[in-house]
Amino acid sequence: MKKKQKDKQLANKKILCRLTIIFLSVLFFGLLFFCGFSTYIYYNAPEFQSELLYRKESSNIYDASGTIIATIGNEKRIIINYEELPQVLIDAIIATEDARYFEHHGFDIYRFFKAGYGFLTGNNAGGASTITMQVSKNTFTSNESKGIDGVIRKFTDIYISMFKIERDYSKEEIMEFYVNSPYLGAGSYGVQMASNTYFDKDVKDLNLVEASMIAGMFQAPGEYDPYVNPDKTNSRKNEVINLMLRHGYITEEQACEAKKVSVEDIIVEHNSSINKYQGFIDTVVQEVIDRTGNNPYEVSMDIYSTMVKSKQDIINNFYNKHKFKDSKVQVGIGAIDNETGAIIAVGAGRNKKSEMSLNYATQIKRHPGSAAKPIFDYGPGIEFNGWGTHTMFEDKPVKYTNGGVMNNVDHKYQGMLTLEQCLVRSRNTCALQAFQKVKNSNINKFVTGLGITPEYFKNSKYIHEAHSIGAFRGVSPVQLAAAYSAFGNGGYFTEPHSITKIVYKNGSKEEVREFNFEKNRAMKATTAYMIAYMLKKATRSGVRIKGTDISAKTGTSSYDDKYLKKLGLSTRVVQDAWTVTFSPDYSVAIWYGYDKLTKKTYATTSTAWSQRAKIQIEVAKKIMKKGSKYKKPKGIISRNGGLAAK
Repeated sequence: MKKKQKDKQLANKKILCRLTIIFLSVLFFGLLFFCGFSTYIYYNAPEFQSELLYRKESSNIYDASGTIIATIGNEKRIIINYEELPQVLIDAIIATEDARYFEHHGFDIYRFFKAGYGFLTGNNAGGASTITMQVSKNTFTSNESKGIDGVIRKFTDIYISMFKIERDYSKEEIMEFYVNSPYLGAGSYGVQMASNTYFDKDVKDLNLVEASMIAGMFQAPGEYDPYVNPDKTNSRKNEVINLMLRHGYITEEQACEAKKVSVEDIIVEHNSSINKYQGFIDTVVQEVIDRTGNNPYEVSMDIYSTMVKSKQDIINNFYNKHKFKDSKVQVGIGAIDNETGAIIAVGAGRNKKSEMSLNYATQIKRHPGSAAKPIFDYGPGIEFNGWGTHTMFEDKPVKYTNGGVMNNVDHKYQGMLTLEQCLVRSRNTCALQAFQKVKNSNINKFVTGLGITPEYFKNSKYIHEAHSIGAFRGVSPVQLAAAYSAFGNGGYFTEPHSITKIVYKNGSKEEVREFNFEKNRAMKATTAYMIAYMLKKATRSGVRIKGTDISAKTGTSSYDDKYLKKLGLSTRVVQDAWTVTFSPDYSVAIWYGYDKLTKKTYATTSTAWSQRAKIQIEVAKKIMKKGSKYKKPKGIISRNGGLAAK
């Protein structure tokens, strides 16, 4: 019995010994890793240059020929002292960004572990960056947040915050760095200029609502710009007010009253002199942010863009000289180089009054109407089902699979038609038949290969049949032009882009980042040629150029009849009017319409069709090169009086 007890005690001691060894080993290697990682951070941290805390070199944007078209972010700020900041703004910033700001020394370990636990459990517990760490990120490191690079960046910010910034500067001075340096939308840098821009007053005179709006803009000034997204700005303002209430800076009564005030009621009209190429500049800036996480207004860089000045001037002149129906109607334009996928020019919208306002070339999503037919219907049918231009369809009443009947615009039927006739005449019933005859997964493969994102039925990859006539969440002009570029260049798709190279400027150091965009085959050359060949016959005579192959497709989307009746409007009112014009060289997509439908802002069928035709002549025709012809690929044969692939 005693022997068994001794054996058990001995076994327990061995287990305890092993656990102790394992624990000490883990502790040792953990400490070793920590020391190694800390040493790496120490030696690889960027040089601390105190002068950068206030001043940054500007960013330059160049066109495709290397000529500078804009300088942005070049110290357009008014520096203020901590004493000039109203307490309500300080409270709003601290409540929103760093509730324990005056308690920690640059790193809030409680918040860090809370955020980490939230990440592991799938609950959003907010970010772990303190205001001091954000100063470090905005000045010395980057916005990298993913993978090992993101981890290294985060710990580098902790090091700089604790051992550089907080060691040498007071909390009040750090707050000055934070509020004076950032871009806060509408061409404003720092809180003083933002206060002047949005409220026409000094920052010291801000009230609770105004301070909450500005405090909410620090993390995403473009998204929360009140001139661009007033609804989002208002929601964000209310979030800040809720945080101020939670942390005891304001009473429940003050919060309720402040949330009743809309930002649209308190901001002043924005008047600024902007660059004539601002639409393309905004396109470039947004792409840089999307691809790198760095904002050129805040991070100094030279950006080499794809803008062709002569082509952009054509669009600018159109905006300045065209006679529009009213001041509210908008036009978005995207022009693509078919060979490279480069965005050579954009029509970002009429009456552009501020930087980074809504971009009608890249940021709108509108129903393409019949302009979707080559992409969702006839292109996939030729590609996967072996159709030719004279494959036969019957223009007749056609039912959707789940019920309901497809109608043509004229509510008439023309009987037996060739595919070419269906496409050129834009018969809806034929388009739906074509969609139904092609395997849905093949349609999905075709359209996604052209950079289009369709809507899927529930949680599947099934594309619903309304796509056959362009009734889905929609596309932007740049997206549609890029998709059509594959029909003009023999079947290749390249992701549309407005930048080719970035050179970061960080003191004496320069980092070059080049962007290479792959050219991928999206369809057979024979498919592309047949679509281009047929759409030459859909091109209006006023757009044609002698000796040049130019193809075109129009598209129109409609509102629900019940909705129009409710507003007291005619069923002839249309939602979106499109033209896409392409040649072997360029593709140009033009959208015409209104932001919102009201009893005063609407376009009828006749107005929309007339306007898009005029704009097509004024813009698309002038952009095209002369003397370009589609190359007939091998494998095209004559069949049944039309063209087909072998």
